[in-house]
Order: sequence, then C-alpha cells, then structure tokens
Amino acid sequence: MTGINKQTIAIALVMMSIFIAAIMITVFSGNAQQKEDRISVVTSFYPIYSAVSRLTQGIDGVEVINLTPSQTGCLHDYQLVPDDIIALTNADALVINGLGMESFLEDSIDLNPDIKVLDTSIGATLLPGIHSHNEHHSEHYDQHEHENQFNEHIWTSPSNHIIQVKNIKDFLVKIDPEHADEYNNNAKNYISEIEDIKNELINTARMLPTKNCIVFHDSLCYFAKEMGFSPIAMLSLGEQSYLSASQLADAASAAKKSSKVLLLYDMQHDAKYNNVADGASYVRILKLDTAVAGKANDADAWINAMRHNLMQLKEAVN
Repeated sequence: MTGINKQTIAIALVMMSIFIAAIMITVFSGNAQQKEDRISVVTSFYPIYSAVSRLTQGIDGVEVINLTPSQTGCLHDYQLVPDDIIALTNADALVINGLGMESFLEDSIDLNPDIKVLDTSIGATLLPGIHSHNEHHSEHYDQHEHENQFNEHIWTSPSNHIIQVKNIKDFLVKIDPEHADEYNNNAKNYISEIEDIKNELINTARMLPTKNCIVFHDSLCYFAKEMGFSPIAMLSLGEQSYLSASQLADAASAAKKSSKVLLLYDMQHDAKYNNVADGASYVRILKLDTAVAGKANDADAWINAMRHNLMQLKEAVN
C-alpha cells in the first residue's frame, strides 16, 4: 500500500469520526432540548391520572406521572415515598381531585413553589360527606373548608366527571397553549364517550323494578344519585370498619318495608352483609367499580369501570 493510499485512508477515517461525532452531538443535544421542553404533569391518584392521560394522548412533550400506585384505591392514609417527593419537586403542574382527598400532599406541595395546581372539583355538584377517610390529619389540615363537609368521590358521577375533564382541559390549555387544539379535541372525544356511557347507564337503571337501594360505602353516593336511586340506608363499610348490629337492624327493617331493594357495594370491599335484605321480595347485589384501581397506564380506566357497572345493571334487570 502506497503512502498516498495510507494518507487517504487516514483522512477518511478522521472525517468519518468527525461525522459520527457530529451526529451524536446533534442527537444528544436534541434529547436534552426535548427533555428541557417536556411538560411534567403529576396526578394525585388513579381516576385523575386516567383523565389526564386521555387528554394528553398523542401530544408530544407531555409527561404524566401518577403519584400513587394504580392498585392503591382510595387514598385513605397514603403517605408519600421519596420518588413522589422527587416527582413533585420536578413537576410543572399537579392535578388533584380536591375536597380533602389529597390531605397527604399538604406539606409537600410547598417543596415546589412554582408548581401549578388544579383542583378538579371546582364547579362539581356536591353531596354532603357521610364520614371522612382521613382521621389522622394534622390540626392545620383539619381546618380545610371542605374537610368532612362534602363527599369527595365526585368522579363516580359521569356528570361530575365531565366537569372534571373540562377543568383539566382548560388547565392544560393554559399551561401549554401551543397544543390547545389537541387538548380541545381530546376532551371533546372523551366527553362524548362519557356522555354515551352515562346515557346507557341511566337508561338501563330505568328498567330496574326498584330504585330503592342500600349503599354500603359513600364512594357510591354520587353514582346512586346519577342513576336516580333512592337510598333507604346509608352505611359505611370500609377495609377496617364493621357495621354495628343497630345499623344492620335499621337497614334490614328498611329493606323489608321497601320489599324490593338493590344492595350497592364498592367492589373494593367484600359483599358480606347480603342477609340484611332477607326480608325483601326482590334483591339484587351490585358490585360497582369506582375506577380507583386498575392497570397501570390505562387511559380508558374510567370508561372501563363504567362499562363494568353497566353490565351489573343489565344483570340486575334480568
């Protein structure tokens, strides 16, 4: 091989190295810029995560992080872990349900003074609270105007969930106006789906031989109201709570007097008090999904939960 050929090859190798280095610099610079431009939206728990995920579908540069695991259920005494603190500290925005549901965030939000917060309960039609999930709040948070005053499970009402979706859409458009059209379009499509399942649920509920019901958890109050049900007993069955003999006796008396009754259980809890309606001539057990738990990264979790509830209603009709 001649000296000229060696020199030519050496130059070619150097040029190739420079070319590859330039490509790598471009790629890494692009990735860094993309990360810098990314909007990070943190959600408090599964129903809110599902809604935000639907509204951000197909939109580049938006990262949605849910603080609580998808199987957590209602938040009760949830406590933040270090990864949650990091997510909140780095987030641009936080979307919550509101009405006291997120008491565990009380002190942590202050770690990020620039974070923008949306309370999705604004404008929702509210029901009074039966009991509070949060019996161990700090003295400061107990002074929150909503604490123990309203039932926080607003997302279980399709009509209220539509209000939440609209609030989320307006919030996202405000913090990311560049993608306003995409947010508006996603919200329009999602609300249309919610309206469809809402109408199916209500029309099926109308075919039931009774609207009288015993509600075993306050998570179902909004759903019951939307379906036009009439609670004859409101009970508070939770993971660590049991119903007293007097409560059961009162519910049994109401069921017998009603003759026909629906037993509404949150499917998070065991349906273990069915004999309360032994005196009724018609009894149907509805194990309802409140969309508080499900598969990770399921943007259709709320819709799927309502489809489950629709099947429960249809089975009760037959």
